[in-house]
Amino acid sequence: MSPRLKTWLGNFGLAGLSIVLTLAVLEHVVFRFILPPDDLLENVTINGVVRYMPGTEARFRHPDGRTSLVRINADGWNSTKPEYKTARTPGVKRIAVVGDSYVHGAFVDVDEAFPEIMERGLKARGANVEVLRFGMDGAPLSQYLHVLRREVLALKPDIVLVPLIHNDFDESYRLIKTRYASSFMKLAREPDGSVTEVPPGEFRYGIADKLRGWRTFRYLYYETNFYLHAKGWISRIFWGGNEEWSPEFVSSAVDVRKIADHQANRFFARYVLAEMKKLSQEHGFRLAFVMDGVREAVYAGRSSSDYEVGMLNRIAADLTRELGLPFLDLQDAFARDWKANGQRFEYAYDWHWNARANRIVAEAAIDLLAGDSRIGLALPRRSADTGATFRSVR
Repeated sequence: MSPRLKTWLGNFGLAGLSIVLTLAVLEHVVFRFILPPDDLLENVTINGVVRYMPGTEARFRHPDGRTSLVRINADGWNSTKPEYKTARTPGVKRIAVVGDSYVHGAFVDVDEAFPEIMERGLKARGANVEVLRFGMDGAPLSQYLHVLRREVLALKPDIVLVPLIHNDFDESYRLIKTRYASSFMKLAREPDGSVTEVPPGEFRYGIADKLRGWRTFRYLYYETNFYLHAKGWISRIFWGGNEEWSPEFVSSAVDVRKIADHQANRFFARYVLAEMKKLSQEHGFRLAFVMDGVREAVYAGRSSSDYEVGMLNRIAADLTRELGLPFLDLQDAFARDWKANGQRFEYAYDWHWNARANRIVAEAAIDLLAGDSRIGLALPRRSADTGATFRSVR
């Protein structure tokens, strides 16, 4: 071996060793004790439903210095209940809440999410109830139907409450290529106008999960918000999709370019709601819906119809009226609280409901469940406390 090659290989080896030592210090010292990132929350498919790894905990650290605790129970859902028992307690009404990250309780402690607050509030008003929640980050309306069939029905709920968020509609039929979006059930329209359900694929641990297992990666990718700017590139190169992040097109945390086909939004949402109603009739539970308000309209003192996303609220109201299902638009509850207190309902760094909004949603949902005679919770109505309004379709 020539001296020149020996020197080159020695330098290369030293450089490699330096890189390895630097990464080791970052991983095991800097990003473990000094600048810890969010804990890792893993996913798994059980009984055909993607969820979180049962029996785990994770603490998330936020830009304002807050932390929030996620506690995944034995069934794979964020909850204060250690497990969801199939056996029913006589005299206790069981309420199931099915949804996405808003039901999961993103950015708030496990006991600050609205399903937990709703249970405490109902008990305080004399109801003997238990509230079970089934929330999965990123799940669309089509997946709610899948979860209802595969997970919730076995627990024999008396009431199923489904919160609707503005990205629930298009993502039910638009195939999104991300780490586990293919694990959600999707819908497609056949040439004859019928609907085909696209079964979810089983979640499989991949390279993205291996990267997320490194504290250094999680800090540099998530804590610096680099993921927002890299989202389009990663979607195209890594997943083969086209999910661009363009803030000028974002309203209510959705890209208005993606939700523009309101005919499709209505068509597929009607299918899901009708299927859910059919299940409620076959299995004897009461079904109700609430929907996030257009918060930009609240802050601006304008009508929700002035915003593109407001059309989705209109679609939800129309469909529930057509199908005779209880429905609550949270617009009025948020507007009244904003007028009285002037405090926003999300974080400066994220659009999810903050602790205040979760309390408002819980109280408004209680008024819906107590105020609609078809749901069967005979409680005194206290809408003056929350400013909530609901429609009861006879």
